Amino acid sequence: MKTPKLYFLDSAIVCALTRQPDGPSALSGSMGGALFQGFVVSEAFKAFSMKGRTGDLYFWRSHDGLELDLIVRMGNKLIPVEIKLTSTPSLKHVEPLNKFKKLVGNRVNSPGLLVCRVKKSIDLPSNNQAIPWHGFTAWLFSAL
Repeated sequence: MKTPKLYFLDSAIVCALTRQPDGPSALSGSMGGALFQGFVVSEAFKAFSMKGRTGDLYFWRSHDGLELDLIVRMGNKLIPVEIKLTSTPSLKHVEPLNKFKKLVGNRVNSPGLLVCRVKKSIDLPSNNQAIPWHGFTAWLFSAL
């Protein structure tokens, strides 16, 4: 990818810099998805840090525009993660997961994860799973 993606570990700094009036306004505004994504990525980074490990976390975009919000590498296996602000996951939300899994084949370890605002984990087609954002850090922490 030509332009790297930058994440802040503290979403409050981003909200202050962009003059968000409050949390609900920030999430419902035009930056809501990006703020949510940054928050989830920062929590993944913190989970690795709490385990005393360097975070093998990646963002990926192919030359033809396929984008995956987060790839977690554990050993020689990859865990693809899509991050969406939605509370109603659809097949469209897992398309990047499916395309990525098809490209890398057996290097994918576990279901593709859609981290979103669901209340409880939901199994999705093609070996994918929607998990609540508030449970992602615990899931990752236990996987490490």
